[in-house]
Amino acid sequence: MAKAKEAAPHLQLEGFAQALKGASALPRLTVTRGAEKWFHQEALAAIVTRAKALHLEIHQYDPDDPDYSPSNLYGDLSGSSLFGDATLVVVRSGEDLCKKVAGKDSEFINALVAYCQSSDPAGAVFLMAPGLRADNKAVKLAEQMPADLGGAALNFRQLYDSPPPWGNSSPRDVELVQWVRAQAKSIGLGLNVDECAFVAGAMGNDLGAINSELKRLLVTGTDELRQSIGWQSGGTPWDVAEKLLTLPLREATGALEALFAKGFQGKDKKRVLDSSALVSMLLGSLQKSVRAGLAVSEVKARGQSKEMAMQLAGLSGPPKSRETALSRASARTGVEWHAMLLDLLSMERAFKTGGTADVNDFMLFAKRYGRTR
Repeated sequence: MAKAKEAAPHLQLEGFAQALKGASALPRLTVTRGAEKWFHQEALAAIVTRAKALHLEIHQYDPDDPDYSPSNLYGDLSGSSLFGDATLVVVRSGEDLCKKVAGKDSEFINALVAYCQSSDPAGAVFLMAPGLRADNKAVKLAEQMPADLGGAALNFRQLYDSPPPWGNSSPRDVELVQWVRAQAKSIGLGLNVDECAFVAGAMGNDLGAINSELKRLLVTGTDELRQSIGWQSGGTPWDVAEKLLTLPLREATGALEALFAKGFQGKDKKRVLDSSALVSMLLGSLQKSVRAGLAVSEVKARGQSKEMAMQLAGLSGPPKSRETALSRASARTGVEWHAMLLDLLSMERAFKTGGTADVNDFMLFAKRYGRTR
């Protein structure tokens, strides 16, 4: 039988918090993994609140903390702690504790297995390990806990902030926008779906920052929402290139400023902040898109098919994404695409010959060719 599709992270959190309300006992083992820290913190807050209501002691451990005591942690798991009261054991940054040692389960995993096979000592474990893989033994242990003891394995990946390249999904339907709508509603803030999409686009995929912004809007009001929220989401250079060519001018230049101020995270998880590298990548991405637009305009001028336009423009990928790219390429005239390409080639020439090419040049480019509402 095929494995059931995993629920979105915010729905997993909602279900976990709902199950804790009124529960007579905490799940024996809860494991949270995934990159979105905000969900981890919310899940921790929910279980700590319930633990206090059930009069459990709360002991927290973090291997990265200089005061971390392995003996105290293993004492809590084995029942040899001083007082023996029911305890919620919270373990933060637990990835390394769960790694195998010389091909064998770690001391922590062995202690966790023994803990989960019994109801003694009384209490529960909440393990936060963002970098944990789905096939780690701790995750499997939480998934396979007996019903009478209870377990929860939650995958708190980042929310999807753009529609998939297939199908006909709208940007308003993506997980991040839907989460913004739910958060706004939960605090009594009246935002329509377009305003939620703007907040998500402006703030980027940072749930903590978005949550703080929504609370601020609850106080200041939303009449001037688009003017009061500074565009902080840059994204990758290729994302920003697309925004410069498609978004309204204010959003496009905001994304450009954010990219050069904050950089972006590369595939190696390191943040790229070097302005020369950003200029080079952004120039390359813009030129590729502009050349595609110019090719489409020339094909259309000759009365040839859209299939030929896609081929000559190098538009690839799923049909939906190719159709979208073709539509965007068709939105400007050949004269405009040609002028844009000449400007980009001039910037590239200056950049490669020791001249000046920086964020200000892209700002001028955006103002010259940017969209207005």
